[in-house]
Amino acid sequence: MKEYNPNRIKKELGISYLGGCNSPKLIKSYGRNVLTYGVYLAPFNLSGYSVCPESCNCSKYCLHGSGRNKIELLTNKEGGPIQYSRIRKTKFFFEDHAKFMHLLIHEIKQAKKKAEAAGMQFAIRLNCTSDICLEDFVLDDKNILQLFPKEQFYDYTKVFKRTELIDKYPNYDLTFSYDGENWGKCKPLLEKGHRVAVVFEDILPAEFKGYPVIDANGDDARFLDEGGVICGLTYKRVANDYTNGKFQRPDTTFITRHENREQ
Repeated sequence: MKEYNPNRIKKELGISYLGGCNSPKLIKSYGRNVLTYGVYLAPFNLSGYSVCPESCNCSKYCLHGSGRNKIELLTNKEGGPIQYSRIRKTKFFFEDHAKFMHLLIHEIKQAKKKAEAAGMQFAIRLNCTSDICLEDFVLDDKNILQLFPKEQFYDYTKVFKRTELIDKYPNYDLTFSYDGENWGKCKPLLEKGHRVAVVFEDILPAEFKGYPVIDANGDDARFLDEGGVICGLTYKRVANDYTNGKFQRPDTTFITRHENREQ
C-alpha cells in the first residue's frame, strides 16, 4: 500500500483538516458522553459534484448556510473560507479518492484516541452536510464501514434505499428524513421501529401523525435514541432566508408548519 503523509496532503489541498470533533452541532453530543468525528462537505451540487441525491426540497435550506458560514454568505453570496474549504474537500473526494481516504482514516484514528483518552464513546458522521452512501468511501476494496467495523457510524438520509445498509452493517445507524412529501416511505420505517427526522418551523408538538416526537435539538447522537419515534428538529434560519438583510419565511414542504401538523 502506498504511504501518504497526512500533513503533506493537507498542505497540498490548502486545508487545515478534513473533519473534526468541534463543530457546535457535534459538541452538543458531549452531554451524552459522545465524541463525534464529523465531515462537512459542500452540499447539493455546489462543488460541481452532486452529493445529495434527494435534495430538491431542502438544498436551499441546508445547514451549510448556518453558523459561521451564514455570516460569510450574508457578507458575500459567493461565500468565504468555510465554503471554499468545503468545496475543495468535496472535489478531493471525487478527484483523488485514495488520498482522501488515507487522510480520512488517519483523522478518524486520531479522533478515536482523543475519545478514549477522555473516556467518551466514539462516533463518526461523514455526512454532516451531504448524503453520500458510506459504501462509496472506499480504499483497497473495503468501504469505511468495513475498515472500522467496531466504530459507530451514523447518518441522516432522504434516500430510502440507503436504509438497507442498516441490516448489512451492524455498526451503521440511520435516521430517515421527512421532506413533507415522502410520508409514504416514512410510515413503514416507523412501523418497523426506525426513526424519522422532521423539521418543524418553531415549537415541537408532542406527536406527529400519531407518532411520539422527541426533542432532537439537544444533541446529534441519534443512534442512542429509541426507535419508532419522530426526531423533532426546529428550523435554523440560514443565509438563503434573507433578502437585502431581511428574513423571508421559507416556502418549502421540508419545513413542517403548525397548520400542517397532522395528528
